[in-house]
Amino acid sequence: MNAADIAVEICIASAEEALRFSGFVQAFLSRNGFPFVMIHNEPVLAPEHQGERRKVVFEDAGIGRKFAREWRMDRLAAYGT
Repeated sequence: MNAADIAVEICIASAEEALRFSGFVQAFLSRNGFPFVMIHNEPVLAPEHQGERRKVVFEDAGIGRKFAREWRMDRLAAYGT
């Protein structure tokens, strides 16, 4: 399995979203038995994209997929869609 199979790319658009992301990660890790995870800050190279990018990499691809699904649901709920 390669790293692309277990990495989740996140775009953080605001300071409020960064705070929500931090809280979400803490709660997710706690609910799932604190799996091994690495979170990388990645530079935003395109000038038309503002904000920050994070790459979240779990040791277990299943946990990575679960994280991506739950983060997507959290964002949808936050934006009321």
